[in-house]
Amino acid sequence: MIRAIFFDFYGVWTPDVFAEHLAEAQQFGPAVVNELTGVVERYFLGQATPEQVADAFRFKLSRPDIDTAQFTLRETDIYPAIVDFMRGLHGHFVKLGILAELGPQEFRLLNDFNQQNQVFEAIASPLSLQLPMPLLSNEVFDAALRTIGEPTRSCMVVTANPAYLQFAQNLGIGSLVYQGFPKLQQDLQQILSDTTEN
Repeated sequence: MIRAIFFDFYGVWTPDVFAEHLAEAQQFGPAVVNELTGVVERYFLGQATPEQVADAFRFKLSRPDIDTAQFTLRETDIYPAIVDFMRGLHGHFVKLGILAELGPQEFRLLNDFNQQNQVFEAIASPLSLQLPMPLLSNEVFDAALRTIGEPTRSCMVVTANPAYLQFAQNLGIGSLVYQGFPKLQQDLQQILSDTTEN
Protein backbone atom coordinates (compact mmCIF):
# COMPACT_ATOMS: atom_id res chain seq x y z
CA MET A 1 0.00 0.00 0.00
CA ILE A 2 1.34 3.44 -0.94
CA ARG A 3 1.54 5.61 2.16
CA ALA A 4 3.99 8.29 0.97
CA ILE A 5 4.75 9.96 -2.35
CA PHE A 6 7.90 11.94 -3.01
CA PHE A 7 7.88 14.41 -5.89
CA ASP A 8 10.83 15.74 -7.81
CA PHE A 9 10.70 19.54 -7.98
CA TYR A 10 11.99 20.76 -11.34
CA GLY A 11 9.99 19.31 -14.18
CA VAL A 12 7.04 18.43 -11.92
CA TRP A 13 6.22 21.48 -9.81
CA THR A 14 7.87 24.05 -12.05
CA PRO A 15 9.60 24.10 -15.46
CA ASP A 16 13.15 22.73 -15.42
CA VAL A 17 15.17 25.69 -16.69
CA PHE A 18 18.43 23.94 -15.79
CA ALA A 19 17.65 20.87 -17.93
CA GLU A 20 16.50 23.06 -20.83
CA HIS A 21 19.78 24.98 -20.91
CA LEU A 22 21.89 21.86 -20.34
CA ALA A 23 20.13 20.22 -23.29
CA GLU A 24 21.01 23.25 -25.40
CA ALA A 25 24.63 22.95 -24.26
CA GLN A 26 24.87 19.53 -25.98
CA GLN A 27 25.51 21.29 -29.29
CA PHE A 28 28.68 22.84 -27.84
CA GLY A 29 30.25 19.49 -26.94
CA PRO A 30 30.98 17.44 -23.82
CA ALA A 31 33.47 19.89 -22.29
CA VAL A 32 30.85 22.67 -22.17
CA VAL A 33 28.18 20.27 -20.89
CA ASN A 34 30.51 19.02 -18.13
CA GLU A 35 31.48 22.54 -17.11
CA LEU A 36 27.87 23.75 -16.96
CA THR A 37 26.76 20.58 -15.17
CA GLY A 38 29.43 21.35 -12.56
CA VAL A 39 28.05 24.87 -12.13
CA VAL A 40 24.52 23.47 -11.64
CA GLU A 41 25.80 20.89 -9.14
CA ARG A 42 27.58 23.65 -7.18
CA TYR A 43 24.36 25.67 -7.21
CA PHE A 44 22.40 22.78 -5.66
CA LEU A 45 25.10 22.42 -3.02
CA GLY A 46 24.69 26.10 -2.14
CA GLN A 47 28.13 26.97 -3.57
CA ALA A 48 26.97 29.05 -6.56
CA THR A 49 24.35 31.79 -6.80
CA PRO A 50 21.65 32.17 -9.46
CA GLU A 51 23.73 35.08 -10.80
CA GLN A 52 26.77 32.84 -11.23
CA VAL A 53 24.65 30.18 -12.94
CA ALA A 54 23.16 32.73 -15.34
CA ASP A 55 26.62 34.16 -16.11
CA ALA A 56 28.02 30.70 -16.89
CA PHE A 57 25.14 29.75 -19.20
CA ARG A 58 25.14 33.17 -20.90
CA PHE A 59 28.86 32.98 -21.64
CA LYS A 60 29.15 29.27 -22.56
CA LEU A 61 26.01 29.22 -24.75
CA SER A 62 26.72 32.66 -26.29
CA ARG A 63 23.22 33.74 -25.24
CA PRO A 64 23.13 37.38 -24.09
CA ASP A 65 19.39 36.95 -23.40
CA ILE A 66 20.02 34.59 -20.45
CA ASP A 67 19.72 36.51 -17.22
CA THR A 68 19.41 35.87 -13.50
CA ALA A 69 15.61 36.19 -13.58
CA GLN A 70 15.43 32.85 -15.44
CA PHE A 71 17.05 31.15 -12.45
CA THR A 72 15.16 33.06 -9.76
CA LEU A 73 12.03 31.35 -8.46
CA ARG A 74 8.80 32.91 -7.30
CA GLU A 75 5.81 31.17 -5.78
CA THR A 76 3.88 32.01 -8.96
CA ASP A 77 6.28 29.68 -10.84
CA ILE A 78 4.69 26.70 -9.09
CA TYR A 79 1.94 25.21 -11.23
CA PRO A 80 -1.29 26.30 -9.44
CA ALA A 81 -3.41 23.25 -10.32
CA ILE A 82 -1.00 20.91 -8.58
CA VAL A 83 -1.63 22.47 -5.13
CA ASP A 84 -5.34 21.63 -5.03
CA PHE A 85 -4.61 18.15 -6.30
CA MET A 86 -2.00 17.62 -3.55
CA ARG A 87 -4.52 18.65 -0.92
CA GLY A 88 -6.89 16.06 -2.36
CA LEU A 89 -4.24 13.36 -2.00
CA HIS A 90 -4.26 13.91 1.76
CA GLY A 91 -7.83 12.59 1.65
CA HIS A 92 -6.30 9.23 0.72
CA PHE A 93 -4.20 9.40 3.91
CA VAL A 94 -1.02 9.67 1.87
CA LYS A 95 2.00 11.60 3.12
CA LEU A 96 3.54 13.93 0.55
CA GLY A 97 7.10 15.10 0.22
CA ILE A 98 9.62 16.70 -2.06
CA LEU A 99 12.82 14.73 -2.64
CA ALA A 100 14.82 16.70 -5.16
CA GLU A 101 17.84 18.78 -5.99
CA LEU A 102 17.07 22.04 -4.18
CA GLY A 103 19.32 25.04 -3.87
CA PRO A 104 18.85 27.52 -1.02
CA GLN A 105 16.22 29.56 -2.90
CA GLU A 106 14.14 26.48 -3.80
CA PHE A 107 14.25 25.21 -0.23
CA ARG A 108 13.19 28.63 1.16
CA LEU A 109 10.43 28.94 -1.44
CA LEU A 110 9.06 25.48 -0.66
CA ASN A 111 9.24 26.02 3.10
CA ASP A 112 7.38 29.34 2.81
CA PHE A 113 4.90 27.74 0.42
CA ASN A 114 4.37 24.84 2.82
CA GLN A 115 3.80 27.14 5.79
CA GLN A 116 0.92 28.75 3.87
CA ASN A 117 -0.47 25.63 2.18
CA GLN A 118 0.55 22.76 4.52
CA VAL A 119 0.94 20.24 1.72
CA PHE A 120 4.21 18.43 2.53
CA GLU A 121 5.28 16.26 5.43
CA ALA A 122 8.90 16.38 4.20
CA ILE A 123 11.05 18.62 2.01
CA ALA A 124 14.34 16.85 1.44
CA SER A 125 17.45 17.47 -0.63
CA PRO A 126 21.14 16.85 -0.07
CA LEU A 127 21.53 20.50 0.97
CA SER A 128 18.56 20.56 3.37
CA LEU A 129 19.61 17.22 4.89
CA GLN A 130 23.18 18.55 5.19
CA LEU A 131 24.56 15.54 3.35
CA PRO A 132 27.56 16.09 1.07
CA MET A 133 26.42 13.53 -1.49
CA PRO A 134 24.38 13.67 -4.67
CA LEU A 135 20.61 13.30 -4.62
CA LEU A 136 20.84 9.83 -6.12
CA SER A 137 22.63 8.23 -3.19
CA ASN A 138 21.51 5.70 -0.58
CA GLU A 139 22.29 8.16 2.22
CA VAL A 140 20.00 10.89 0.86
CA PHE A 141 17.13 8.49 0.15
CA ASP A 142 17.50 6.80 3.57
CA ALA A 143 17.41 10.19 5.32
CA ALA A 144 14.33 11.25 3.31
CA LEU A 145 12.53 8.00 4.19
CA ARG A 146 13.33 8.54 7.88
CA THR A 147 12.00 12.12 7.61
CA ILE A 148 8.68 11.00 6.12
CA GLY A 149 8.52 7.95 8.42
CA GLU A 150 7.72 5.23 5.88
CA PRO A 151 9.64 2.20 4.58
CA THR A 152 10.67 1.89 0.92
CA ARG A 153 7.87 -0.57 0.08
CA SER A 154 5.24 2.02 1.12
CA CYS A 155 6.74 4.88 -0.90
CA MET A 156 6.63 6.09 -4.46
CA VAL A 157 8.53 8.77 -6.37
CA VAL A 158 7.21 10.96 -9.19
CA THR A 159 9.78 12.40 -11.59
CA ALA A 160 10.51 12.91 -15.28
CA ASN A 161 14.22 12.15 -14.71
CA PRO A 162 15.12 8.63 -16.00
CA ALA A 163 18.18 8.30 -13.72
CA TYR A 164 16.07 9.23 -10.68
CA LEU A 165 13.40 6.67 -11.66
CA GLN A 166 15.99 3.92 -12.10
CA PHE A 167 17.71 4.72 -8.80
CA ALA A 168 14.42 4.60 -6.88
CA GLN A 169 13.44 1.32 -8.55
CA ASN A 170 16.82 -0.19 -7.64
CA LEU A 171 16.06 0.66 -3.99
CA GLY A 172 12.64 -1.00 -4.21
CA ILE A 173 10.70 2.28 -4.25
CA GLY A 174 7.76 2.46 -6.61
CA SER A 175 8.01 5.07 -9.33
CA LEU A 176 5.80 6.99 -11.68
CA VAL A 177 7.04 8.82 -14.76
CA TYR A 178 5.79 12.40 -14.78
CA GLN A 179 4.20 13.02 -18.20
CA GLY A 180 2.24 16.17 -17.47
CA PHE A 181 -0.25 17.13 -14.81
CA PRO A 182 -3.45 15.62 -16.32
CA LYS A 183 -1.72 12.22 -16.66
CA LEU A 184 -0.32 12.52 -13.11
CA GLN A 185 -3.83 13.08 -11.73
CA GLN A 186 -5.20 10.11 -13.64
CA ASP A 187 -2.33 7.76 -12.76
CA LEU A 188 -2.19 8.63 -9.05
CA GLN A 189 -5.97 8.38 -8.64
CA GLN A 190 -5.82 4.91 -10.23
CA ILE A 191 -2.83 3.77 -8.14
CA LEU A 192 -4.36 5.01 -4.90
CA SER A 193 -7.73 3.39 -5.62
CA ASP A 194 -5.99 0.10 -6.48
CA THR A 195 -3.95 0.16 -3.24
CA THR A 196 -6.99 0.97 -1.07
CA GLU A 197 -8.99 -1.85 -2.62
CA ASN A 198 -6.22 -4.42 -1.94
